[in-house]
Amino acid sequence: MNYMGSRSLRRLRKFLGVVAQMNECKNQAKARLSLASIRSQNTKPKRKLDRNPALRICVHLCPSVVRFCAVSLMVCAGATWNTSAAEATDNFADPSARPPYQPWTVGAELGSTGLGGFGSWRFSDHLGVRTGFDYFQWTESNLSIADFRYSVKARLMSEPLTLDIYPWQKHSFHVSVGMLFNQNQITGTSSGFGPVTIAGQTFEASDFGVLNLKVQQQVVDPYLTIGGNFLYFDHAHHWALGGELGLAYTGTPIISLTREGRFAGGGGHDAIDAALGQEKEKAQDWADKFTWLPIIKLMVTYSF
Repeated sequence: MNYMGSRSLRRLRKFLGVVAQMNECKNQAKARLSLASIRSQNTKPKRKLDRNPALRICVHLCPSVVRFCAVSLMVCAGATWNTSAAEATDNFADPSARPPYQPWTVGAELGSTGLGGFGSWRFSDHLGVRTGFDYFQWTESNLSIADFRYSVKARLMSEPLTLDIYPWQKHSFHVSVGMLFNQNQITGTSSGFGPVTIAGQTFEASDFGVLNLKVQQQVVDPYLTIGGNFLYFDHAHHWALGGELGLAYTGTPIISLTREGRFAGGGGHDAIDAALGQEKEKAQDWADKFTWLPIIKLMVTYSF
């Protein structure tokens, strides 16, 4: 700002010097004109300049007009330059002059699909892409599925890939449409149980041996959610707390139920196979309740 002030001062001094020279020239011209008029009155007829008042007025007014035009141009140029400098300074200091959103976002999330992270790129005002990875695992020692109780291990593992649609340029709210790569599964074993009655026939644990159950969902699932940030931790909107809510259609689960060990008792091989088939159908009915996966996530994000 000191540099700009000194530059304006130099321009003003130069302009005042030009005006002083113009005034001096004007005074000299008036003096010569007066002397010429006196001489012409004594010795010669009036000159054409004296006979033409309009021309004489123009001669007197011309320097003033030039000076006025010069001052006007200087004022306009100075105002324009000052306005441009002020706008540039305001754009540098005012955060509102920055883009209305940060294009890149990374974050950690926790929800119905497990614990994981994600990354997104908002490549235009209304469109972006997002991907991530979620994982969680737990065990249950006495889970009842159909007629048997299993010691199970459940695994949640998935990777969403979506196109994010932003209805409003200055807001983080978005609708995500895409797919979920799904590796969710349940594996379990059942052994040492008491007598079980299937289709009116009673079986002992030794008749079945060890049962192995495996439940898997379809690998690629349609995915639809809404999400956004609802709390910012800083004025620059880098750190935020957000969420996501939606559904994924996981389709009809795939059930596998097998047995291990030797058979004893009078049930017979065919009767056990028939009972195992009925038990698999019941397990399928149990798994069909989970064809839709609710998406509920809470996330901490950093945008840049």
